[in-house]
Amino acid sequence: MGVPERLYTLKEACLLLGLHPRTIQKWDKQGKIRVVRTLGGRRRIPESEIRRLQGERGIRSIIGYARVSSPTQRDDLERQVEYLRQRGVQEVVTDIGSGLNEKRRGFLRLLDRVLHNEVDKVVVLYEDRLTRFGFDTLQRVFEAHGTTIEVLNHVEIKSPQQELVEDLVTIISHFSGRMYGMRSRKHREVVKRAEELFAQT
Repeated sequence: MGVPERLYTLKEACLLLGLHPRTIQKWDKQGKIRVVRTLGGRRRIPESEIRRLQGERGIRSIIGYARVSSPTQRDDLERQVEYLRQRGVQEVVTDIGSGLNEKRRGFLRLLDRVLHNEVDKVVVLYEDRLTRFGFDTLQRVFEAHGTTIEVLNHVEIKSPQQELVEDLVTIISHFSGRMYGMRSRKHREVVKRAEELFAQT
C-alpha cells in the first residue's frame, strides 16, 4: 500500500502557486485543475496537481525539511516545522528516523523532486537534519540540479544523547549484519550487547 498523497488547502495551494483563491475556484469550475472535496464540501488540491501546475508555470519550489530520530521527539519536530514556517517556508517535508537511514520516505520524496529539477531551495535548521554524514556530497548533487541548501543555524549543536545512541547502534548493526548475516544469532547478540552497553551511559 502506497503512502497517501498529501492534500493542500486552498490557502496553501495559493501560496505555493502564487495564485488568487478565485483563480483556483474558477479553474475548478472549468475543469483546469483537479480537486478533491472533503465531506464538508471544501476543496483540497492533491500534491501531484500542485507539482503539475508548478511545472507548467515554471515555478521551482522552496521546501523545508525537518527530522527527529524517534516518535518521542515529536514536540521537537513540530518546533522545527513552526520555525521554518515563520521563516516563510510554506512547504515542509518531515521524517521520523535516523539521519543514517537513507530510505526515509520524506527524504526520498524530497530527493526525487530535486533530481527532477523541481526545487529551487531546501531549507533546514541544521545540516544533520538532512543527513548525518556526507552533507557536502549531498550538497553537490543538489547544486548539479540547480538546488541550493540553506542552513538557518550554522552553529554545531550537540544532538540529544538518545539520538546519538541510536545512530551508533545503527552503525554497529549494519557492520555486524555484513559480518555475521542479518538473521544470525551472533548478529542479534552483538546488537543486544551494544544496546545494553549504551543504555548504561
